[in-house]
Amino acid sequence: MDDVIGYVVIVFLILVFTYGLVIQVQHTLTFQKANTSDVSNYRRLLLGNYVMCVSFFGFLISFRLNVLVALQIIQLNFITSDNTGFSCFVFLVVLLIAKFGVIPIPKNRQRNELLK
Repeated sequence: MDDVIGYVVIVFLILVFTYGLVIQVQHTLTFQKANTSDVSNYRRLLLGNYVMCVSFFGFLISFRLNVLVALQIIQLNFITSDNTGFSCFVFLVVLLIAKFGVIPIPKNRQRNELLK
Protein backbone atom coordinates (compact mmCIF):
# COMPACT_ATOMS: atom_id res chain seq x y z
CA MET A 1 0.00 0.00 0.00
CA ASP A 2 2.86 2.37 0.80
CA ASP A 3 4.35 1.75 -2.64
CA VAL A 4 1.10 2.74 -4.33
CA ILE A 5 0.94 5.99 -2.36
CA GLY A 6 4.57 6.70 -3.28
CA TYR A 7 3.84 6.14 -6.98
CA VAL A 8 0.78 8.38 -6.82
CA VAL A 9 2.84 11.16 -5.21
CA ILE A 10 5.53 10.81 -7.90
CA VAL A 11 2.96 10.94 -10.71
CA PHE A 12 1.30 13.95 -9.05
CA LEU A 13 4.64 15.79 -8.79
CA ILE A 14 5.45 15.07 -12.44
CA LEU A 15 2.03 16.38 -13.47
CA VAL A 16 2.43 19.52 -11.36
CA PHE A 17 5.90 20.21 -12.81
CA THR A 18 4.61 19.63 -16.34
CA TYR A 19 1.76 22.06 -15.72
CA GLY A 20 4.24 24.59 -14.34
CA LEU A 21 6.36 24.24 -17.48
CA VAL A 22 3.34 24.83 -19.70
CA ILE A 23 2.40 27.94 -17.70
CA GLN A 24 5.99 29.23 -17.93
CA VAL A 25 6.08 28.72 -21.71
CA GLN A 26 2.74 30.53 -22.07
CA HIS A 27 4.07 33.39 -19.92
CA THR A 28 7.18 33.62 -22.10
CA LEU A 29 5.14 33.65 -25.30
CA THR A 30 2.90 36.37 -23.87
CA PHE A 31 5.94 38.38 -22.90
CA GLN A 32 7.41 37.97 -26.40
CA LYS A 33 4.30 39.52 -27.91
CA ALA A 34 4.33 42.47 -25.49
CA ASN A 35 5.03 45.99 -26.65
CA THR A 36 8.79 46.37 -26.24
CA SER A 37 8.96 50.17 -26.35
CA ASP A 38 7.13 50.55 -23.03
CA VAL A 39 9.27 48.13 -21.04
CA SER A 40 12.78 48.86 -19.87
CA ASN A 41 15.15 45.89 -19.68
CA TYR A 42 13.05 43.97 -22.25
CA ARG A 43 15.96 41.85 -23.49
CA ARG A 44 17.05 40.97 -19.97
CA LEU A 45 13.53 39.91 -19.04
CA LEU A 46 13.15 37.90 -22.23
CA LEU A 47 16.49 36.17 -21.69
CA GLY A 48 15.51 35.38 -18.11
CA ASN A 49 12.24 33.85 -19.29
CA TYR A 50 14.10 31.73 -21.86
CA VAL A 51 16.55 30.51 -19.21
CA MET A 52 13.65 29.70 -16.90
CA CYS A 53 11.92 27.63 -19.61
CA VAL A 54 15.09 25.70 -20.46
CA SER A 55 16.01 25.07 -16.83
CA PHE A 56 12.43 24.05 -15.97
CA PHE A 57 12.45 21.60 -18.89
CA GLY A 58 15.86 20.25 -17.86
CA PHE A 59 14.70 19.83 -14.28
CA LEU A 60 11.61 17.97 -15.41
CA ILE A 61 13.62 15.60 -17.63
CA SER A 62 16.21 15.01 -14.89
CA PHE A 63 13.48 14.35 -12.34
CA ARG A 64 11.82 11.81 -14.63
CA LEU A 65 15.16 10.10 -15.28
CA ASN A 66 15.81 10.02 -11.55
CA VAL A 67 12.48 8.31 -10.97
CA LEU A 68 13.13 5.78 -13.73
CA VAL A 69 16.59 5.01 -12.32
CA ALA A 70 15.18 4.67 -8.80
CA LEU A 71 12.53 2.23 -10.06
CA GLN A 72 15.30 0.34 -11.89
CA ILE A 73 13.57 0.73 -15.24
CA ILE A 74 16.75 2.31 -16.66
CA GLN A 75 19.90 0.41 -15.79
CA LEU A 76 22.76 2.11 -17.60
CA ASN A 77 26.26 2.72 -16.30
CA PHE A 78 26.38 6.42 -17.16
CA ILE A 79 22.88 7.30 -15.92
CA THR A 80 22.96 6.83 -12.16
CA SER A 81 20.84 8.27 -9.39
CA ASP A 82 23.79 10.45 -8.34
CA ASN A 83 24.03 11.96 -11.84
CA THR A 84 20.31 12.55 -12.20
CA GLY A 85 20.00 13.92 -8.68
CA PHE A 86 22.89 16.33 -9.28
CA SER A 87 21.40 17.48 -12.59
CA CYS A 88 18.04 18.08 -10.86
CA PHE A 89 19.84 20.22 -8.31
CA VAL A 90 21.77 22.19 -10.95
CA PHE A 91 18.67 22.88 -13.04
CA LEU A 92 16.76 23.93 -9.93
CA VAL A 93 19.54 26.36 -8.92
CA VAL A 94 19.63 27.83 -12.45
CA LEU A 95 15.84 28.17 -12.35
CA LEU A 96 15.97 30.05 -9.05
CA ILE A 97 18.80 32.30 -10.23
CA ALA A 98 16.85 33.10 -13.40
CA LYS A 99 13.69 33.75 -11.40
CA PHE A 100 15.14 35.96 -8.68
CA GLY A 101 18.49 37.13 -10.10
CA VAL A 102 18.05 37.79 -13.80
CA ILE A 103 14.43 38.85 -13.89
CA PRO A 104 13.86 41.93 -11.76
CA ILE A 105 10.57 41.99 -9.94
CA PRO A 106 8.47 44.45 -11.92
CA LYS A 107 6.37 47.08 -10.26
CA ASN A 108 2.62 46.63 -10.56
CA ARG A 109 2.38 49.33 -13.21
CA GLN A 110 5.04 47.73 -15.42
CA ARG A 111 3.57 44.27 -14.97
CA ASN A 112 0.13 45.49 -16.02
CA GLU A 113 1.68 47.08 -19.09
CA LEU A 114 3.30 43.78 -20.01
CA LEU A 115 0.06 41.86 -19.83
CA LYS A 116 -1.90 44.27 -22.03
